Amino acid sequence: MPEPHHVTALPHDLDGVDELSSRVFRAFVGTLRLHGRLMMQALADRGIHPGQAMCLRLLAVNDGIAQRDLADALHVARPTVTKMLHSMEKAGLVRRRADVVDGRLTRVELTAAGRAEETQMRAAAAHYVNATIATLPADDRRELARLLEELGASIERAAAAREGGRPGEDPPRPDVASSSVEAAP
Repeated sequence: MPEPHHVTALPHDLDGVDELSSRVFRAFVGTLRLHGRLMMQALADRGIHPGQAMCLRLLAVNDGIAQRDLADALHVARPTVTKMLHSMEKAGLVRRRADVVDGRLTRVELTAAGRAEETQMRAAAAHYVNATIATLPADDRRELARLLEELGASIERAAAAREGGRPGEDPPRPDVASSSVEAAP
């Protein structure tokens, strides 16, 4: 029987890029894929879509947020959030209500079931971190955190330069107003 052929979506070398940078790129993308796959499986086991997971997390720290601000915080179009909230409402995870001061605004709140689901998702995330990242020696975790923070800042600078903005600033979106919503880790 022939040996299975290993297929990769990334080229081994990138034109104009040194070998070490190419290796780091492949390792980073490969790790992102593995992380994404495992997290998707964990969420699917709970019957939760990844967008809903982030929505639950944001609501846990910003309960009663205006629906439009939730869309901004999730970086998705308002109709996308409306559709997502509809399915989450049907599942009993959230409730929507008119704002008491400005009836044009819709406020979104977690239900008791939504809060319990978000708590269980945080526990699952803690289990994932303990089974993966926490297995690395402390010095390696410190160095990895430092390097990832530097890489994140570099990516942010490159994105800002590409979009004509400043690092740390979201690019302008014509369909949404700016907001200040917190997302806890």
